[in-house]
Amino acid sequence: MTKEKSCGAVIFRKHQDKYQFVLIQQRYGLHFGFPKGHVEKNESERMTAKREVLEETGLEVVIYDHLKEKTRYYPRQGVIKDVVYFLARAVTNEFKPQEEEIADAQWVDASDVLEKLTYKTDKEIFVSLSKKANINL
Repeated sequence: MTKEKSCGAVIFRKHQDKYQFVLIQQRYGLHFGFPKGHVEKNESERMTAKREVLEETGLEVVIYDHLKEKTRYYPRQGVIKDVVYFLARAVTNEFKPQEEEIADAQWVDASDVLEKLTYKTDKEIFVSLSKKANINL
């Protein structure tokens, strides 16, 4: 069994008294989720999340190390993949999506996030991190 690990972030901002979150749409598959990517050699989980967010969205973020969730799935035969998501606050707001991988990046009101997310595990991560951060959905 091969193990893979990725890290990413559930990114928020407060906009006109509402919480908004970043959702990205993958170019291949067109599913909506959160920015994430593979851990590179000598990188911490936090470093990976911050780098991947910047690469995929162009956003600078503050990572909340103490607010994270982990999920595990099996993307293909013989592979176990762990993904760690941190809660992060956006420092910048303008997207510069990575054209090779990302079809779209957008700010979505907290009340609409669950409806837009494609995968059940992403929905569970979102609900859990929102509760931990006391963000009412």
